[in-house]
Amino acid sequence: MSSAGGAVACAAIFYLTAGFAAEAAGANVEVGDSLLYQGGIVRVLVTDDAGLDTVTGSFMKKSLPFVPGPNGSFYTLAGVDLETRPGEYELALKLVRRDGSSRNFSRRLRVADAHFPVQKLTLPPAQVFPDSATQARIEREDELRNRRWTQWAGGAFWGERFIVPVAGEMARFGDRRIINGASRSPHTGVDISAAEGTPVVAPAAGRVILTGDSFFTGNSIYIDHGLGLIGMFFHLARIDVREGEMVEQGQVIGAVGSTGRATGPHLHWGVRWRGARINPASLLGLELD
Repeated sequence: MSSAGGAVACAAIFYLTAGFAAEAAGANVEVGDSLLYQGGIVRVLVTDDAGLDTVTGSFMKKSLPFVPGPNGSFYTLAGVDLETRPGEYELALKLVRRDGSSRNFSRRLRVADAHFPVQKLTLPPAQVFPDSATQARIEREDELRNRRWTQWAGGAFWGERFIVPVAGEMARFGDRRIINGASRSPHTGVDISAAEGTPVVAPAAGRVILTGDSFFTGNSIYIDHGLGLIGMFFHLARIDVREGEMVEQGQVIGAVGSTGRATGPHLHWGVRWRGARINPASLLGLELD
């Protein structure tokens, strides 16, 4: 995995020691990687020999949803937006045992600069500087998308590791883009090159929350994988699912195309975790069962 997708996973187990080591004996928190690159995401696994009732927590001052894991454990995902400033950020947890006792835990995780490259593109002026009618369309599409992807399900639909939606090299996550000489927003997903018409599958189970043809992204599908993990699939030649439909991992949802603002056939796969723009490649190695 490239630096933009996060360092190679090297499990770091942080035991509840320091001021309350004796009281919290048997409890530990395992973080998939103690170093996160911009746009990275890791699993946080919590176990306790005495048995856990609930776990709550926050990272970068945002609440984290914990779900039951194997053997009485709980886990969550901690991710950082691709434009997060490098530095150290607090992971704060509260463990409630079955006997009613509780323990607090705090750890600082380091976010490193991913050193995203700069991409220069030249596009037709109409695609870069839309007229008033097109701008109004873009604003309507943005408003609908922003409303839908903040209304995620309260439980996790995934049940196993994510898979790739289409085979091919993943490129350009986080690229700082200069289009026709003007700075634009960074590239918030990975582009996967594939032939026109190649089937695209759901990388994990979820509910389709939005489909349609948008100015920038062309034929698009948004899937809620649960708990604030939203997958996006852009520039499709066709859409094979409907809004509200539940999809299973590996189910064909559409086909590779070049609709919208695209220079050739490819799939743009994007992911948001509770609003943070995440490198989809960093999901592929996570244990999610």
